[in-house]
Amino acid sequence: MSDGAQPGGDRLVWSGVAEARRLGVACVLLLLVPSPAEAAVEDDGRLLAGLGVDAICVQPLAVAPAGGGWDESAVATLVAKLPAVALVLDPAAVAGGGGDLAALGRRTGVAVHAVDSPGQRQPDRLSAAYVRERLLAGDVAAAAETVGCPHRVAGVVVHGEGRGSGLGFPTANLALAEHSVVPGDGIYAGWFTVVDRSWSDGDMVGGVRYPAAISIGRNPTFAGRRRTVEPYVLDASANLYGQPVTTDFVERVRVPERFDSIEELIATMHRDVENVRSVLRAAQGSRRLG
Repeated sequence: MSDGAQPGGDRLVWSGVAEARRLGVACVLLLLVPSPAEAAVEDDGRLLAGLGVDAICVQPLAVAPAGGGWDESAVATLVAKLPAVALVLDPAAVAGGGGDLAALGRRTGVAVHAVDSPGQRQPDRLSAAYVRERLLAGDVAAAAETVGCPHRVAGVVVHGEGRGSGLGFPTANLALAEHSVVPGDGIYAGWFTVVDRSWSDGDMVGGVRYPAAISIGRNPTFAGRRRTVEPYVLDASANLYGQPVTTDFVERVRVPERFDSIEELIATMHRDVENVRSVLRAAQGSRRLG
């Protein structure tokens, strides 16, 4: 694992995150180290946990395949030790083992992918530090372009101050998971999903993503002091308290503002909702075209 010194390593991580997100499974990073986990591994783990990696499995280099190549035997051994539905590997390592990806997948029963070559992209644009910097600046679109999927934060819906409901925009106040990387303040277009697929309430069901306008900040109009993450789900409502949820960020539509009147704030929120709809429609159109 590296933080920019080896750009291909971070690209491998991003490809794994994107594939796990596509399949709806956890992303586990297998980290081979020359000795038992060092402090740097823990630091990188905190960063990557906030950027989409669900768990890190640290193993000594002795478990790596002989000669550095992931051949059929090595992949089969890895799958037996760490049950997986897909593996994302360094293409150089696959070639080093003389392995054919399609054949490896058929014989081991898992999908095996090699990460795309970074090509001409600049190394700093492939690092975890670059992604974090873009997120903190509110540029979630650039972060998603690097990782290959929208940035996601996970949390539990808790009681807030109730201002959104009073304004006609009831929001879900989130208590975030540890090590979450929260984008910079502003209003974002994104997606909101209740994790429990068996849950249902009102006109919402678990496992379905709903369009959302997501507010991050301290509510400057009300002189708020506590920074919050509050998604407003469009066109659907339910009792969400206590539910573990995820929020995916597509694009920032507005930076924070302080308004002189509640009427001005409400009018702006209506415009925010329409802008969010436009952004998400465009994003869905791009995915279909792609």
